[in-house]
Order: sequence, then C-alpha cells, then structure tokens
Amino acid sequence: MKRITTVAAALFALAATTQAFTSEGHRHFYEVLNGLNEAAAVVSTTGSGTFRAAISKDESEIEYSLSFKDLEGDVRQAHIHIGLPQNSGGIVLWLCDSAANPSPTTNTPECTANDPSNTHAGWVTGTLTVADVRGNDANGIAGPTGTSTTPTTAEEFAEVVALIRAGKTYVNVHSSKFAPGEIRSQINDRGVDDDDHGHHDH
Repeated sequence: MKRITTVAAALFALAATTQAFTSEGHRHFYEVLNGLNEAAAVVSTTGSGTFRAAISKDESEIEYSLSFKDLEGDVRQAHIHIGLPQNSGGIVLWLCDSAANPSPTTNTPECTANDPSNTHAGWVTGTLTVADVRGNDANGIAGPTGTSTTPTTAEEFAEVVALIRAGKTYVNVHSSKFAPGEIRSQINDRGVDDDDHGHHDH
C-alpha cells in the first residue's frame, strides 16, 4: 500500500511538472517505445515504454520521465543516442543504469529504482544538464569520453538540444536479451516545431 501511494504521489508530481513546463512555453515531447523501432535490426518483443521530456525555456536542462514494462530480458541501461531512425548511434545522455551497466555520471537513476525486484519493468525521472553530456567525437559532441579533451560546455549542451529538436536523436532501452536495444523511439522525428509534440495523453 505504501508503494502504491508513493508511486501515485510521484505520478501526480510528474503530471504537475509536465503541465508547468508546457504552460510556460517549454518544448515538450512524448514518445512511445517498442521493438519495431529498433534499428538496424527490428526486435520482436513484448516490451513497451514511454518517454516524456521537457526542455527548459533557457535550454539549460531537460526534465524527463521514462517508463518501460514487459521486457523479455533484464533491463541494463537506457540512453538518448544520436542517430537517424534507420541507424544506430552513439550515446550522448544516460537516462538510467544498473549494477551490470553503471553510468559514468553520478546522478543517473537506477532503471528499477521504483521496484528493484522487477528487472523487466521500471519508471524513472531525472534532470539532464551539461554535466550529463557524453562525448561523441563522430557526431562532433565534445565531452569527457571519446578522444575529446575539451570539457563539455553550455554551448555543447545547446548542440545536443538542437539535435533533439531536429529529430536526430532516439531513446533506447537495453536489456540482457537484446544488448543493442529492446525498445526504442525516435525523438521529434516528424520535424514539428511547436510547444507540444508527438502523441498526447490528455
């Protein structure tokens, strides 16, 4: 009962936060994840998920919520990658991690933090900032990984935001059964530049 109450309270808080972001003119995204969106190899899986995000008005942070359920493997990690819908690409932001695949950043939540006993489902929230950007030399993103030696800057985070807005990034949840990714969705892949994007659940 306590867990149900806690989850309900968290969901209410998230709904309030999402509404606040939207009403203040912040860019809001909502995407549905499944195995059919995996690339380059499509995955047949019972797994599914949702991703919600809001870019702050000054573009200095991204608040997000990621949920997933019915994975066929134990969840390992989830990220935002740079890449087109038909391709795989490098990690630029971590969304959640696990003991088997820990994040290089300290503020990444565990994928099963809401229920550690269930490794096939989870719900996490977080805030991404310049400190969370991972270097991706192939895509011109400087950071603390890859061969780049220049620290990540606010301008570099702005470049990541621009990639997200342009539909050049995707969310991917990885599992023990499907290491390259079990469920996925492109972010803003329709190129619509308005305050609310994607599917809505009013």
